[in-house]
Amino acid sequence: MTKREFVKLKKGDILLAIRHILDDQGRVSISENSEWRVIKIDHLPTQGESKKTTKAIEVVNLSAPQKLIITKENSTNFVVYKRRRGPVPKEEV
Repeated sequence: MTKREFVKLKKGDILLAIRHILDDQGRVSISENSEWRVIKIDHLPTQGESKKTTKAIEVVNLSAPQKLIITKENSTNFVVYKRRRGPVPKEEV
């Protein structure tokens, strides 16, 4: 996903991991072709600058109980699979 697509993400969108992501020990922490749903969007302050913020998105794996926080820098490992149109239903909030 490009940085422009990352900025346009909304709550309820589904992302697809396009490659394996390894942890420090070399094990697969995120498997390829896994689907992730956007559940929360935060604006975190950057270090050293008080007024500027960065967008961070919390996603949850649909097939396993796993959460992940994505920023612009590590969003290239994902692609937008399904985009939510319209308002989010109350039961998903």
